[in-house]
Amino acid sequence: MTSLSLYAARLEAAGSDRLDLRHGPHRVLVAPAAGGRVLRWTTDLPEGPRDWLAPIDSDGWPAHAWPKGGLFPLAPFSNRVRDARLRWRSGILALEALPGHPHALHGQAQAMAWTVRESGIDHAELTLDHPAGVGGWPWRWRLRQTVRLDSAGLRIRLSLRNLSDTPMPAGLGLHPYFTAQRARLNAATEWTHEDELARFPRPNRRVGWARGTQTWTAFLGGWDGHAQVDWDAGPGLDLHAEGPLEHVVLHASAGRYLCVEPATHVCDAVNLSALGQSGTGLRVLAPDESLDIGLRLDVRPPPTRRAGDAAPTDD
Repeated sequence: MTSLSLYAARLEAAGSDRLDLRHGPHRVLVAPAAGGRVLRWTTDLPEGPRDWLAPIDSDGWPAHAWPKGGLFPLAPFSNRVRDARLRWRSGILALEALPGHPHALHGQAQAMAWTVRESGIDHAELTLDHPAGVGGWPWRWRLRQTVRLDSAGLRIRLSLRNLSDTPMPAGLGLHPYFTAQRARLNAATEWTHEDELARFPRPNRRVGWARGTQTWTAFLGGWDGHAQVDWDAGPGLDLHAEGPLEHVVLHASAGRYLCVEPATHVCDAVNLSALGQSGTGLRVLAPDESLDIGLRLDVRPPPTRRAGDAAPTDD
């Protein structure tokens, strides 16, 4: 099978197909031709507008050099595949590595142009048809993404369908770059990792994670699907996962943003599963079978503080 380069294209974030969605105080910009990415989500608060996500101001970028901002879908796998080699059944499949790096990263969906199927004032439905061979991924699949605003906040849904005639390893996730300072969540396990590649799980008791000023990453499993994302002042966000999003990646890069990335599986799940590791979250889609997830981001009013109350701290 001929492998088609995933990174040969330039992704466009401007143009006539860019979508400007609005509902009440919320505004979202979506760029279908730039990986189906949400470029910006802003809410008008009493104290002024709040960018919940690190906004993207670029008009376009090479497919291998996306800006660190906004929110984009992860499909058909989340995070990294070690050395861009996929241990599958009795063989090894060669994927296309991110240029300048040894691993395949974040799946094909974020580096391809999407099609707008339907849009309105406060919602849009996009689809992506992935031909077999793009980025070395030998299966054909279709991904549908729905972006919607309502009075509470932002909703995103993804549905991945295997269009090939053989079973396909599959995973989904979402990758937001929050401008927040900290997150709180409950997860049963933390995966040890080296060079941002997961290895094995161990018990996790930590619930608070601060952005800080250093670069760090955490791979968590056994997640209950809920998180509180907080800023130093004003309202925060309640994050609610829908569907089999039992893993989450937390990442901060030199204090520039805080990523809270829900995913159906841990980093490098296919290879870890092939080596006998359990609990990876790997799913296999039969021909014409689908995997569906959703994410709700609700604006949460700031807590009422009484005189003398201590400020919240991170665990």
